[in-house]
Amino acid sequence: MQLCLYGSIAWRHPGGFPQVVDWANEYGWEMVDARGLTLDIPGDEAKKLGAFGYDMLGPRQIRPSARDELKLRLADAGLPLLGIYCSSPVNLCGEAGDRYRDLFREFVQLAADLGAGWVRAINNTTTSYDGADFTDEQAFDQTVEGLHKIAPFAADLDVGLMLENNENTTTSDAESLVRMQDAIGGACRTGIAWDPVNSYFQGHDPVPGFETLKGRITCLHLKNVRRFEGAQHQYLPRGDSSYQWTSLADGDLDWPALLALAKQTGFDGPLVFEYVNPFKGMPAEYWDTLREPHHAAGEEAAYLRQIVADLGS
Repeated sequence: MQLCLYGSIAWRHPGGFPQVVDWANEYGWEMVDARGLTLDIPGDEAKKLGAFGYDMLGPRQIRPSARDELKLRLADAGLPLLGIYCSSPVNLCGEAGDRYRDLFREFVQLAADLGAGWVRAINNTTTSYDGADFTDEQAFDQTVEGLHKIAPFAADLDVGLMLENNENTTTSDAESLVRMQDAIGGACRTGIAWDPVNSYFQGHDPVPGFETLKGRITCLHLKNVRRFEGAQHQYLPRGDSSYQWTSLADGDLDWPALLALAKQTGFDGPLVFEYVNPFKGMPAEYWDTLREPHHAAGEEAAYLRQIVADLGS
């Protein structure tokens, strides 16, 4: 298993993604993963601006020479770039659908230019942005159709399309991830990012997902939370339960046990530590209650290295 530092840790640092590289290098992370810029996608402007960070990488905001420089900086640090997430939807209809799929292709090109192996597709909701919402099945089928349209371009550049479970989307559980990966088939290289906490947000027990996804998980997303009944905390993804972000060791999920289970089911890939996710909608003051990000980068690297060492002994 390889330790991977997610770009959101430098969300509010003016050093941006280069600061992610510096912290990863300083604290012994073995690779990095990036957030994609979201200012050009459809949706609520206030939410997009609230989640904006200097760590974000966008194809329309990084000139070719800067791409070369960032790729060289990663190489000099000995840090592979796992991938970039793209929240431009692929399942919309008409002119908007064509436009946002074109933006998705630009992210694939950016990933190829930076030497990343994956673009992670995460915007597969039922929102149509044009009248009535899609049904769940329509959104799912149109996402598959949209990814099939992206696939030849991705395959030509040897960039894989990675699916993730996110709460309140068409891939909110392990079974739907399998179904979507199978529906894409061999159109291009595909992978799965399994996030047990996102499964927990959805109200599921994440443990059975490891067996369902046996042999399919490309990377694991790691964070931790505590669940509370009622709205005393500011993230309420479903129902009446709210959640408080914690360190990996302190929340409801038992990461040593989950990583042992992952190993038992054949996983040996990247462990992507997610310090914050401002797209969950909490205000900046919420995240101010967490540790300083550079402290988290050091402490969680040591914590994960110990777990991995224990698994190997």
